[in-house]
Amino acid sequence: MIIASYYALQVLPEDSWVGVTLIFLAFVLAVVDLMVTNHGLPTLAGLVALILGVLLLFNTLAPFLWALLIPLVAVVLLGGVFLMRALSKVRAAKERLVATGVEGLIGEVGVVKEPVGVSSPGWIFVHGEWWQAIAAIAPEDAYEQDHEQVIKVGCKVLVVGFQDGIATVMLFEPAALEYSTNS
Repeated sequence: MIIASYYALQVLPEDSWVGVTLIFLAFVLAVVDLMVTNHGLPTLAGLVALILGVLLLFNTLAPFLWALLIPLVAVVLLGGVFLMRALSKVRAAKERLVATGVEGLIGEVGVVKEPVGVSSPGWIFVHGEWWQAIAAIAPEDAYEQDHEQVIKVGCKVLVVGFQDGIATVMLFEPAALEYSTNS
């Protein structure tokens, strides 16, 4: 297959290499548009490069080869519509919130299975998994040195972060805090 393609490329006239280069550039620009956010401008430039590349490749100076222009434009327009739809789906996927892994758990509500404190980690159940968790402390509650906030078993908590594999949670229901004295 590779040998056949080398043979086919050697048959092309010298001025057709510009056409092959433009067709290759068209595909490169389509891939670039998938990787960066710029509203389809590289795809549009790639479609123009594709049309020019095919026209240069087949040396359309002969009058009967102008008939190639109509199917070529139709194929390029269909390819452009396909690429634009693909780009819109890729952009929509990039804007969607993360749904898996640790990042997907932030903002989820879980249930406390073992009491969770600020300095004493407990266990929560969220997304069908058990996670070790500590309670987030509000700055206005930081002055309470002799009492530790503990979230009771069965309370709902909101996951607000992760550090070293331990979830940081806030109480999701009011009036479910216990205070334990540090001894």
